[in-house]
Amino acid sequence: MEHVPSTSYTPMIRDLPVDLRPRERMLYAGPGALSTAELLAIILRVGGRGESAIRMSERLLTQFGGLGGLAQANFEELCSAFGIGEAKATQIKAALELGRRLLVAQPQDRMQVRSPADIANLLMLEMGLLEQEHLRTVLLDTKNYVLRVSTVYTGS
Repeated sequence: MEHVPSTSYTPMIRDLPVDLRPRERMLYAGPGALSTAELLAIILRVGGRGESAIRMSERLLTQFGGLGGLAQANFEELCSAFGIGEAKATQIKAALELGRRLLVAQPQDRMQVRSPADIANLLMLEMGLLEQEHLRTVLLDTKNYVLRVSTVYTGS
C-alpha cells in the first residue's frame, strides 16, 4: 500500500536555520555528522508536495527497512513509493552503486590476508546483498595479498 504523507505541516529545508540544513552541516561538520536520512536528502535534492527531502528520506528508509532495504529494492519498487519517480529512483540507485563499488574496490587494492576474518570482511559487504548464492575464490600471491576474487558458481 502506498504511503501518502500526512497533511500536517513539516518544515521545508529552506525554512530551517542555515546551520541545520544538511548541505551546510556537511560543509562545516563533515559527512559523519549527518544522519542517513540527511545524506539521502542531499542525494534526492528536493522533497515532494508538502514534504521536505529529509522527511521523504526518513519515510523511504522506514518503508524499505533501512539502507540495506533500499539497496535491495528494484527500480520498480522504488518508483512505486509515494513521491519517487524515475529521476529520484535513479539518483538513489546510482548513489548506492557508487558506495557498493567503493566497498568492493578498496579492499582489493592489495589487501593482505592474515586470517579467515579478513576474507569474510572482504566479501561480506558485497555478498550480503546478493539475491542468489555465490561461490567465490580469493586468489592470493605468495605474500597473501589479494590478486583477484572470482565467482566460481552462482546458484539458481
